[in-house]
Amino acid sequence: MSDDHDHGHDHGHGHGHDHGDMSEDERARRAGHIILDGVTAADADRDGGVDPMELAFAQLLEIEAIELLLDEEADEIELDISPLMGGVMMVVNRLVTELAQRDGVSPEAVVMSIRAGIDESA
Repeated sequence: MSDDHDHGHDHGHGHGHDHGDMSEDERARRAGHIILDGVTAADADRDGGVDPMELAFAQLLEIEAIELLLDEEADEIELDISPLMGGVMMVVNRLVTELAQRDGVSPEAVVMSIRAGIDESA
């Protein structure tokens, strides 16, 4: 079995590539795949191997879906997570759509059900 995190999907987050010319949409798409990789890795690796959160965070930094910027003049640090949030939104929207289609309900009903589940677990 291969040690890479591709799982047969063409989502192009290889290592050692220059991601500076990548569009925001492409960063968001890749971030979405990394989030899904983290979910499957967490399910597959329950025996204490590599921490899936740590691996996902490193990959998100690599594709610049999370960027830490230092403004020396203002002596401020800025955290830009817009590509990460775009990826999260893609994943959540897709899941809501698929659940709504599967269950024959509106996306709004799925969101309401998820909200109720979140409130119950809090």
